[in-house]
Amino acid sequence: MRTPLAWKNLTADWRRLLLGAAGVGFAVVLMFMQNGFRNALLDSPVQMVRMLNTDLVAISAARYSLPSEQYFSLDLLQQAATDPDVVHVAPLYIERERAQIRVVGEKRRPIRVIAVPLEPGLFLDEEINAQLDRLQGPETALLDRSTRQIYEFAINHPTELYQQPIELLDRNLDITGTIKIGTDFANDGSLLMSQDNFARYFAFRGRGAPLQQVDLGLIRLRRGADPHAVAARLQDYRPGIWQVMTREQIVQREIDFWGKQTPIGMIFFVGSLMGFAVGVIICYQILFTSIHDAMPEFATLKAMGYPNRFFLGLVVRQSLYLSLIGFVPALLVSWALFQLLQWAVGLPMLLDASRIGMVLILTILMCLVSGLLALRKLYNADPASLF
Repeated sequence: MRTPLAWKNLTADWRRLLLGAAGVGFAVVLMFMQNGFRNALLDSPVQMVRMLNTDLVAISAARYSLPSEQYFSLDLLQQAATDPDVVHVAPLYIERERAQIRVVGEKRRPIRVIAVPLEPGLFLDEEINAQLDRLQGPETALLDRSTRQIYEFAINHPTELYQQPIELLDRNLDITGTIKIGTDFANDGSLLMSQDNFARYFAFRGRGAPLQQVDLGLIRLRRGADPHAVAARLQDYRPGIWQVMTREQIVQREIDFWGKQTPIGMIFFVGSLMGFAVGVIICYQILFTSIHDAMPEFATLKAMGYPNRFFLGLVVRQSLYLSLIGFVPALLVSWALFQLLQWAVGLPMLLDASRIGMVLILTILMCLVSGLLALRKLYNADPASLF
């Protein structure tokens, strides 16, 4: 039976190994957190779109991102309803900066207000569909449970919430239920209301015709229709006035905007690189010390004729062991931090298999790079000089 030399060499000093694993774990947590913040930046703006039961989404051609405020005409959306492959259209309205809300006695703050016609099946989330009937009355809205505490809503106490005196644009507003939409870097909270109530609160939109200015057009197609072909056909109705995309296309467009065209995306990317660099330095110190302490033994093996590829395999295995020992506890710590942050700020801090796998690959690569750098000392050494 062959002696597991790489494992024996790594565990010869358990104290040093644990300190090294803690250092690797710190770098892994740093990479997880930076990637988590970046992914939250990319995931959060598209939460609302992913909730919509629609095949195509229409927006103004001037709308460079979802939080921006450019509109197209309701008449254009109604014209799209005449296409033979279109079975249903619905407008979606959004007001943000001018939607000032407050609990009476508290400070006014902007909140995102989303409005739709009260039709069944507009959302993929059945919790939302089931509560649309609560929006039939005047001055009613559903509140997003992810809304941040800065508004002082009694979200965790529904009975108190429904009785809180709340004003939207200095008019009474009754909260009749709560739903889950999600916050993002542009929106601290959200309300969902009927388009009729939206028209009453925001009558100043569209020069007195607030429902004529549509933010998003939701277009459902007949079964079997090619969404890309229909989108291209509808786009030709008024080229340069609106854009018609599949839901997946508008999600990817938004992700690309926040990830590539804003400084925040680059900041988090650089943060991930810093975590990787810190990990390389820590791993290098651990593996270098391990190789240095075992130099007499390595000298004996070199004198016996062991080739360099033997030592390469040895250090590679040590690097793999070190990466896995540091990765597992770091994953658990990161998961706990993700849950805490998601609860505290409402951002979608998600840890799925693909994101875990990416950080694991980076961790292994980090330790391998460190191991190969540390191996140079052994490669360049003369066996006779090591005794």
